[in-house]
This record gives sequence, structure tokens and C-alpha cells, in this order.
Amino acid sequence: MHIPRTLRQASLASHDPIEAEMLDDLHQQCDGVTPSPYLIVIPAFNESDSLPYVASRLPKEILGIAPAVVVIDDGSSDDTAAVAKDLGLKVVRSPMNRGQGASLRVGYLAAIKFGYCAVGIVDADGQWDPSDLEAVMAPVIQGRAEIVQGSRSLGETHVGDAVRDLGVKFFAHLISWATHTRLTDTSSGIRAMSVALLEKVRLEQAQYQSSELLISAIFAGGRLLEVPVVMSPRFAGTSKKGHNAKYALAYSKVVLGTFLREVRLERLERRARTRAQIIRAA
Repeated sequence: MHIPRTLRQASLASHDPIEAEMLDDLHQQCDGVTPSPYLIVIPAFNESDSLPYVASRLPKEILGIAPAVVVIDDGSSDDTAAVAKDLGLKVVRSPMNRGQGASLRVGYLAAIKFGYCAVGIVDADGQWDPSDLEAVMAPVIQGRAEIVQGSRSLGETHVGDAVRDLGVKFFAHLISWATHTRLTDTSSGIRAMSVALLEKVRLEQAQYQSSELLISAIFAGGRLLEVPVVMSPRFAGTSKKGHNAKYALAYSKVVLGTFLREVRLERLERRARTRAQIIRAA
């Protein structure tokens, strides 16, 4: 029975030529040297107008240490990559639009492959304040959690979409019930993880990946913490998520599919451990 590859296995022997090329590009930009133990990843698709604002809000230091920052350009048709370079940011570009999940996967693989210890994520649309990254990453760095989620429910949201707000509460209750872990926001665009935890999770979704990450991280035993953050209207541009109904349906499929996958894999791993114990005892 096939068990999906872990991120660690994928980083050591990637079968995706696009991922491999993007990782090689980033490695060359860094001259093969990891300049900081902390990495901030900014996935971006046609966000050239928002990037200057996002870059201006990035923390200069995380607990006294300057973080490395990389923009993952998901095949933008605008000047996202050029703007990122002009802002002095490292940027790697996909030759095609593959989805935010695919972009983040490249960032996660880079964090593993290049030896970072903690990675922070913030969207490029300006809805989530990058200055909150220190508060989000600090618990991971300090060893108080393996995954930290910024929560608009604990903080504030000024977007003014009542349907989307209801959806946030619904999915938070659903995933909390399914994983026996209290959550208030499962689709935040700002979060942080330890790289040690990333080596254990399974990420296969090209889009709507935030719930997959949370569910897989919880099943992997990751200690989770939520911190209050503020969500604002987009700085510029339009949402790539589509109509609320379409988004809810796609998100629901990812939640259900990930939960069933993780339950199945947990059972397989439990059986494997039992067989190993029997063999050792024989």
C-alpha cells in the first residue's frame, strides 16, 4: 500500500523538476550559505502592487537575529519577480502558476534542505501584517510550540465579509472536533513552524493547503499555539480564492481528504510498529 512521501524524503530525492530547479536557483542566490537560522517565505501571484507595502512591514530582526526572506513567485504575469528583486529580496519563480500550496512547498523544502530551524509564512497581499511575524515565530524559536497560527478570531478582522467570517468559525469548529485540538482560525495567512516538524508532515495540496498543514502537523504530534493578529482588506489587487461558495467547497474537500489520509497513515504506522515489536520479541 502506497504511503505518500514525507517532506524530508521529497527534499532529498525530489521527483519534481520545477521544485528542483527553483531550489537550485535559491541555493545559488544564497551562494550556498544559510545566512540566518530563520526563514520568512512570501508566496506571491500577481502581487507587484502589494509587495512594496509587505516588504516595508517585514521585521528587521526576529528575537535579535535578521531573518532570511524569499519570495516564491507562482508564475505571475505581472512584475512581481522584478519588484521583489528591486526591493532587495531573494525571489525564485515558477515557470507556471501552480497554486499557493505548491509555492509554499518550495519554501518548506528550502527550509529543510538549507538547514533553517524555523520558518515563518506571510501572504503577499497585505491582508496580514508582516510586523506580526516576530510574535508568531517567537514561540517556535523559544521551543514553546512547533506550529503557531495567527488568528483573526483571537485578534481582529476588518475585511467585512460576514459569509467568510462564518466560514472561518465553521471550519475552526470542524477541524477542532476532528483533531481534538482547539483552533479558532484554520486559514490564516500568517504562521510559523519548526523545521523539525516540517520533516514529519505531508503536503500534497497545490491550493487551499493551510488546513492540510494544520491537520497533518497535529497528527504528527506538533504542539500548536495560536496568537492574535489583525486581518485587513487587501492592500491592492483582487483575491485569487474565488467566490465564497467555490472556496468553501474546495476547502471542505481538502479538510476531508487530509483527515482521512492522516487517519489511514496513522493506522498503517501503528501496524508497522506492532509488527516491529513482534519481530524483536521473537
